[in-house]
Amino acid sequence: MSRRAIMSWLRAKTAKRNIIVVGLKSDNHSREMLLRFLMNSIVEPGDSVFAIHVPEFDNTFDPNTFHIHEDLCKSKQVDFQVKICAGNSYITELTHQVRITSATILAVGCNSQWPKDSTIAKFLKALPPTCNLLIMDNGGRILFRKEGTSQQGTDTRVIRSSSLSISGQPKTRPPARKSSSISKQTQSSLFVSFQRLAMLETKGQYREFAFEELHHGTKGFSPNVLIGEGGHSRVYRAILENGKGVAVKVLNDSQYSKELFFQEVEILSGLRHENIVEFLGYCCCDEMCAIVYNLLNSNLKQRLKQLNWNERMQIAVDVAKALEYLHSCNPPIIHRDVKSSNILLSVDCKPQLSDFGAAIVHSNFQNNEPSQQKKPIHVTGTLGYLAPEYMMYGKVDEKIDVYSYGVVLLELITGKEAIQKTSSISTQESLVLQARSLLSRGLFNRLIDPNLIQDYNKDEMKRMTMAARLCLLHSSSRRPSMKTIVQLLGDSNAGSDPSGILFLHDDD
Repeated sequence: MSRRAIMSWLRAKTAKRNIIVVGLKSDNHSREMLLRFLMNSIVEPGDSVFAIHVPEFDNTFDPNTFHIHEDLCKSKQVDFQVKICAGNSYITELTHQVRITSATILAVGCNSQWPKDSTIAKFLKALPPTCNLLIMDNGGRILFRKEGTSQQGTDTRVIRSSSLSISGQPKTRPPARKSSSISKQTQSSLFVSFQRLAMLETKGQYREFAFEELHHGTKGFSPNVLIGEGGHSRVYRAILENGKGVAVKVLNDSQYSKELFFQEVEILSGLRHENIVEFLGYCCCDEMCAIVYNLLNSNLKQRLKQLNWNERMQIAVDVAKALEYLHSCNPPIIHRDVKSSNILLSVDCKPQLSDFGAAIVHSNFQNNEPSQQKKPIHVTGTLGYLAPEYMMYGKVDEKIDVYSYGVVLLELITGKEAIQKTSSISTQESLVLQARSLLSRGLFNRLIDPNLIQDYNKDEMKRMTMAARLCLLHSSSRRPSMKTIVQLLGDSNAGSDPSGILFLHDDD
């Protein structure tokens, strides 16, 4: 790696990005205010938005209704997260979130023509001068904006980042920087990461690709060869000089892109499984950070409705084996973004689990640290697939992958996507909620995709439905391991459901 590339990354680390906390209520006005706020020029590419809901007595709040906001943030290259934070005071909890995230803006809504002076005073008194209070009406118009007046320093507690350093140790997400200094620890970690990449190449395991070769292979990263796009990256189809077709994942330029790059390379380079995408090499230079892996024909989301039952069953088994492999690593690897678009398919429908950008090495399994001392992590992933304990409390273990896999099983059974958009732009329907309603009444036959035209193995269908039901149990401790799911899907005697597990109510 060149000295110039290292210095380029160090300069990028000093780039200031806004961290914005948005207060949410349970009503639809909050969603509309947030939607308009995200569309406003205040939010720029590279910013982070934390949408915070503080539950009130006997109210309902479904984080999965923010699917449209996630899509909008991806298009604007904005990091968007919904968090539910328990607290006695709405103002106290929001201002606490401002401090622990080092947010520069706190945005809240107002249903009246003008906010109460007492409310403004409480917010300003609790906010540091580094954060602006922004009060907006339901139409997205800014009613009030002013810096905080509190002299209390930033909260010393930190939130663990979704990414890990290359050594596998958790690190904290850096706040927006006020100076251009970079800690010696960060510089040391960076050079260690470069050395490890160089070692991989020296051993001949993986290849460092030149920017020019990938630029030429993708025809200048033409939109015509763009085959996928997420919140932090874009994936292109490329033809190398030797004629081999590959996929090139280019990370969006941000102050965290190098950490995300090293994290994913470190994890992928240690994986060997027929149902996990094959890592071929990388490119890390001034122009970009990219990961190169084998090119497959399509993904499950694209081909779902075209698949026959045998293909769906085989995909379910193979993906379960891939997750069992990840969870059996020492320490376990948690994928955190299991979904149909991340399951790549070959021409003959052989699946491979891909996109390890959110994956973490779950080292907490290997220590005896009390749970109350463990710091929460940033929630990442895709709405509609997120386990409730992960979305609401940031709890991470292998059971969040089990839950997401259960959603994929529902997609295979029904032929429907995890979130279905309705005619209303601000509402969506959750496949999990639909399925739970039918399963709790013993009407699982109504879930089955009519496109299958009754052409499926009934015992296999029962086993897959049973597996989905178990994976989606609200209590994470009652969900099975992926090893159990692999056994269940392959056990012809499990289809009789002697325990009646298909018809359990979800009041566990």
